[in-house]
Amino acid sequence: MTHESAIAAAVGTAAAVAVLARLAPQVGLVDAPGGRKDHHAPVPVVGGIALALCLFLLVLLRDRAPVPPMFLVAAGVLVAVSAWDDVAELHHLPRFAGQVVAALLMVVGAGVELRGLGDLFGWRPIGMWVLGVPATVFATVGVINALNMIDGMDGLAGSVALVALAWLGVAAQLSGLGAQAGMAWVLCAGLAGFLVFNVRHPWQARARVFLGDAGSTMLGLAIAWLAIDVTQGPGRSMPAVAALWVALLPLADTVSLMLRRVARGASPFRPDREHIHHYLLARGFSVSGALVVLVVACAACGAVGVVGWRMGLPEPLLFYGCLAAFLTYHFAMRDAWARLYASGTGFGDGS
Repeated sequence: MTHESAIAAAVGTAAAVAVLARLAPQVGLVDAPGGRKDHHAPVPVVGGIALALCLFLLVLLRDRAPVPPMFLVAAGVLVAVSAWDDVAELHHLPRFAGQVVAALLMVVGAGVELRGLGDLFGWRPIGMWVLGVPATVFATVGVINALNMIDGMDGLAGSVALVALAWLGVAAQLSGLGAQAGMAWVLCAGLAGFLVFNVRHPWQARARVFLGDAGSTMLGLAIAWLAIDVTQGPGRSMPAVAALWVALLPLADTVSLMLRRVARGASPFRPDREHIHHYLLARGFSVSGALVVLVVACAACGAVGVVGWRMGLPEPLLFYGCLAAFLTYHFAMRDAWARLYASGTGFGDGS
């Protein structure tokens, strides 16, 4: 049943993208060029809406479709708020409120909650107790925004999400969690249908459609949902820190960028062009070349978490390795950008 749903998700999303891309200019769902953006013509931002619509129809029309209805409700909140933002540029507070509501729906409506962090330090397992709900909301909103913030280059957010969801699907399959694995594979298939229009290739010089905030936030929710659902509760053997490795690159990029903004006296939420993909482009990589580098890096990080778990690596080793990887990334990027600016190569804010 899952493979049939996956095929339907891929074909359905591709068809929905093709139809909605034609309608997007009439309702203002386009990303206009200018400012920090690299594209030179308006691009429809309907990828996320197309994927959400396809998933909704899949659940509505097929019995036992492997996507929880409550996920669609939570995702619907994000898609509605984000699509409104794509048209009207909302203040950040309504966007944040929508993310919190989606995270709470995940906890209250589906019971997907952080109940423990595992034995991170080698002393004893860390339980969340009364902090479970706020910790889940905080972690979920963090992943949502990490994927949203890395969505700045053709094919990047969709490809990063595809890799993360694929690793979570593998972890669910190895854990005997068929429902969670099915959800991951259907999301991966739908993403594949979208990426046909979003990744550069010999027959497509630039992305024809963007995810939009609706898509990047929904996929961030999906990654957080599955990462928690695969590691928390009865019958789960994969530790939470292994799932952290799966989303390490977008999380490290976001946290490092915010720390660097604060260090120079700027708001941590102020947009700029100092993400990892901006650095690679500034160093002369093509968009396709930078995409390959980052997808391989994401796949490698996910392999550390999932393969390390299956090999029986101790949780403290995975945790301290994750911390070391983040610190290495942070200081390496800080110094690399300093050298670029000193040479006059950096993008700078708003360029």
